[in-house]
Amino acid sequence: MARTRRIFSLNEAGLKRSSKPTDIGSILDDLRRSTVLGEHLEQAKVWAKWPEIVGEKTSAHTRPDHVKDGTLKVVADSPVWMHRLSYRKWEVMRRINRLARRELVSDIFFELAPDDEAPAGDG
Repeated sequence: MARTRRIFSLNEAGLKRSSKPTDIGSILDDLRRSTVLGEHLEQAKVWAKWPEIVGEKTSAHTRPDHVKDGTLKVVADSPVWMHRLSYRKWEVMRRINRLARRELVSDIFFELAPDDEAPAGDG
């Protein structure tokens, strides 16, 4: 008796079945938009572009930690940097969502980093 292994069905990812061939770019775009992996890839873009989003000086003192239910948690190395970035909260959310081309972040929560986990800044 032969064992069959089910690998992955495109329909499981929420893609439409079609008799026409679909280019790989379209398939990857659909997967990016409709799967958890795609969401994690979009979040990774935010991590990679953090200095561009908030500026080099601010990024030396802050870091994105994670996104949960549309809320981005940002860790800062001091109360001063938490306060400074909180004034720019709406601008940061706008830049992130523009980068993601959708509403990836609807709120930002700031947290002070424990001394041993502070983002690497020059002081």
